[in-house]
Amino acid sequence: MKRQLIVMALAILSSFTASAQDWQMVIHRNGLTPLRINVETIDSIAFEPSQAEKHDYTDLGLSVMWATCNVGADMPEDYGNYFAWGETETKETYTEQNYSLKVNGVYDTSMTEISGTQYDAATVMWQDTWRMPTIEEVEELATQCTWTWTSVNGINGYRITGPSGQSIFLPAAGQMREQVVNVGSTGYYWTGTLSAEYTTAAYNLNFTGYSGRWSANRAYGFCIRPVCDR
Repeated sequence: MKRQLIVMALAILSSFTASAQDWQMVIHRNGLTPLRINVETIDSIAFEPSQAEKHDYTDLGLSVMWATCNVGADMPEDYGNYFAWGETETKETYTEQNYSLKVNGVYDTSMTEISGTQYDAATVMWQDTWRMPTIEEVEELATQCTWTWTSVNGINGYRITGPSGQSIFLPAAGQMREQVVNVGSTGYYWTGTLSAEYTTAAYNLNFTGYSGRWSANRAYGFCIRPVCDR
């Protein structure tokens, strides 16, 4: 049925090819933020078996399930990859000069929430229903769980135990700019939510009080710990 709906939508859109730049395909997915794609950029559409890798999650007893590893990591204590907010590929350095969502010196503020969209590295790389957490989901992790500073296989980080009694481990992976800094002492994890205070920043979870309501320059390279819906 879903496939038929998409085919019907494509048939309708084909009649607007003369003004394709004015149209977007909007894909609604299980209550997630709709994925919007400019029609003029679509070359073809095919239905193929999912190539998404399977990733483990832990039920902490919260509103969402939390992944056991960072994006790009194989083990809970691995740091994984660093990403600028809204970018889905890694880089050697993370600066304001090479940030893709900054044009002519101005940060793009059109997206206030990128969780589950084409700008979400967790969604792009892990597929399925994986996505970056929202600010509300991170604050839930911060306020409803017990945080214990510990070490796993020689890697510092926080053991976070939820109301269910289950836990996840967030390594102190630091952050990346010209180079990686604060490794072993602090962790920085992006949310998908744009900062309400600063147009150049987005909210992140970090180990300085781990409140989740911290803003940081979107150009910095932070880790991502995905979530998925229950």
